[in-house]
Amino acid sequence: MDDSLKDLLNAESEAEAIVSKGEQERDAIVKKSLDDAYDMEQQFQQRLPEMHQSFIDKAHERSVQTIAEMKLRYDERNKELRDLAGKHDSEALQQAIELILNSDRADS
Repeated sequence: MDDSLKDLLNAESEAEAIVSKGEQERDAIVKKSLDDAYDMEQQFQQRLPEMHQSFIDKAHERSVQTIAEMKLRYDERNKELRDLAGKHDSEALQQAIELILNSDRADS
């Protein structure tokens, strides 16, 4: 019976050693995972200004492009209006002359 008890005690000691080793390995894995997560967060934090600047640069490019497109449409519309005004300018002048002449004749 003493041998059985010794075997059980040895088996228990071995089991405790295996459990202890497993806990140490688990703790090492958890620590490495936490360290890796911290490193990745630090890298992310370091890249934030670069990402922010990239966003600002793209927004600036889009605004410059939008302004250029709006200016082009404005210039086209302005030209259309000037052409239209030029076309009707001579008609308006002719009608004004006729009105003046007709009012002079009516007064006479």
